[in-house]
Amino acid sequence: MTADERPSLPAELDRVGHEALDELATREPAALRAASEYLENLAAWKEAEGEDVLSPDDGEPVTYPDGVPERASVSVTEIAGTEYYYYQWREGDEINSETVRR
Repeated sequence: MTADERPSLPAELDRVGHEALDELATREPAALRAASEYLENLAAWKEAEGEDVLSPDDGEPVTYPDGVPERASVSVTEIAGTEYYYYQWREGDEINSETVRR
């Protein structure tokens, strides 16, 4: 890569990952280095914790039911005193959701 060539986005990232990197690309070099250091530390922590799934606000790991992609957003909702995981994701122009008892 020469000084005139911008680095390519990693192919293994999804659309959201590419959008995040596109946003970071607008930042100053010092901010990029700080973000890089944070992300390296975060990756090491997740590996050490064995954490490979998202967690809602209470920190409890979330697993995705069959048919729900791992890119789905996850929130915890309480209905009539019972807590549920609420998964929501987009497929093309369609927004899908699924609610599962916690």
